[in-house]
Amino acid sequence: MDSPQAILAAKLVSIPLAFTATGYGLCASHNIVPRLYSEPAGVATSLFAHVFRTGGSIVVPAALTSVLASAYLAYYLPAQRRLWTVAAVSTLASLPWTRIVMIPGINHLIAISVDSALQAKSEASGEHIALLKAWVLQNSIRTAMFFTGGFAGLLASLTA
Repeated sequence: MDSPQAILAAKLVSIPLAFTATGYGLCASHNIVPRLYSEPAGVATSLFAHVFRTGGSIVVPAALTSVLASAYLAYYLPAQRRLWTVAAVSTLASLPWTRIVMIPGINHLIAISVDSALQAKSEASGEHIALLKAWVLQNSIRTAMFFTGGFAGLLASLTA
């Protein structure tokens, strides 16, 4: 199924979805989460939990769909195979990165958001601020993975 329409459709899905995930990641890392540093632990972690859940419903499907479309294009377009493979692999790498590196801190922030004793302890120690700052750095790395995928796909399309 390597029709010109299927190839065009895959390009129209892969590139924008990688850049959509990039935009959401940038927004969360630079506009939303840093604003939570000055909030009390209960407020900051509750808002973070909402941002995380909302992001998951947008970013995970976007990344998976982008990966599938890029992999399809890598298979059917041998002349751009290397770039489409980079697009697929870099976008796919964001998922294990999230699971292995980011989820422990995310789960702890969510635990703080629902436990008043943890909130009081975190408020005194500043633990939630350290976890939020770590998340921003980790999310910036993940966002770079999404951007690399979108940019590689864009380059592949421009060299076609």
